[in-house]
Amino acid sequence: MTKGRNYPERTCVFCGKKFPKEQLIRFVRLEDKIIIDQEKKSSGRGAYLCKDCFPSWESSLKLKKLERALWKSKRRYS
Repeated sequence: MTKGRNYPERTCVFCGKKFPKEQLIRFVRLEDKIIIDQEKKSSGRGAYLCKDCFPSWESSLKLKKLERALWKSKRRYS
């Protein structure tokens, strides 16, 4: 039995389906802005969208989901 190669999978924050990382579009939060990470190498909190969900990412409901996914890592320390 041969072992297959494992490919990184990510989940689309809108539809919740899993895809290989190469097939998704990455958004990243930089200085309180949401930008598209063309090279998928920017540092910072990232969120992924599938190509089916991408055309409607600016709708108010979906934008809220994207913001929630990107700001989830903000921690408050006392």
